[in-house]
Amino acid sequence: MYVRSQVFLFKHPYLVFIILILLFVGCSKTPNKSQKPRCKALLATKFNSMDEFTEIVNLKYINKSNDSCSGTVQIQYKNQGQTISSQLSEGVTQGDIVSAHKGSIWNKISLILQAPYAIIKRKELSQIFMLARRRPAIFGENDVAFYDLAQASMQNIIVNKNAFKSYRDSLEKGYINTFNHITAQALITAIYNEEIAHYIASVHERHHMPQLVSGKFTEFQLNDTINFPVDNYVDIINNEIGQELGNFLKYKYTINQETIWTADFTCKFLNEVQDYYAQSFDIEIKPYQKSDSLIKRFSQKIETVKNIKSYI
Repeated sequence: MYVRSQVFLFKHPYLVFIILILLFVGCSKTPNKSQKPRCKALLATKFNSMDEFTEIVNLKYINKSNDSCSGTVQIQYKNQGQTISSQLSEGVTQGDIVSAHKGSIWNKISLILQAPYAIIKRKELSQIFMLARRRPAIFGENDVAFYDLAQASMQNIIVNKNAFKSYRDSLEKGYINTFNHITAQALITAIYNEEIAHYIASVHERHHMPQLVSGKFTEFQLNDTINFPVDNYVDIINNEIGQELGNFLKYKYTINQETIWTADFTCKFLNEVQDYYAQSFDIEIKPYQKSDSLIKRFSQKIETVKNIKSYI
């Protein structure tokens, strides 16, 4: 199959030309100024319906069609004198990228044509994918990922009358989900850049609920307690906040590809993120210590992953 594919491409040089051009075309997103977010992060558990959510966040759908998975949604959230804006359109999902990785040469060519950015940034995407998931076969049985950091931050919350105003805040869709998105996006932005953080956020949200771009949800989706559209829109806003926070910390600590993520530095970075959570939700959070095993393992993982070759 691989030899036949090479012969096909040799006989059709125009296709090679198109692919080479597309390899130099990425997705662009104008970076925000490096400043700490003033707006408060969102908790999905604070909203019981789409109507409640749209009282806080404005949703505008454009380019509508009969296809519920086609279109563009423009999202705007104003809070504390700051406006957070985002936009999501139909396109390639993380499922498409994984399928191309596991599929044939034709699956890979199809991905090149649909999403050249994923090919150009395959090394970085591979590294981020490893940071985002536990990989005990590679990093040992005590491996940690973004989710573990979010869970630890939730456990660091000092319980008082302001901390958990609803029992749902302590569940999966409460603080953990908000912390997971913001912490992950802040780290990706700081270690890599905002462009790739935004790309990863977009392919992730499209994969889990493609109807987000059109707003044409089924009755089941609107009443689903597990995969509720509001949860996904909250994620999109929090992703943007995470990117702004990542930019701020990247500027503050002059983070670049040469930065060594020691336990001390990783601890300092994550405590800055927790400080934002404390201000955002008016809660108290116990700071991480550089001696925490979670901090040690994750800092070691970052340094290891930075040197791993692409596998996508």
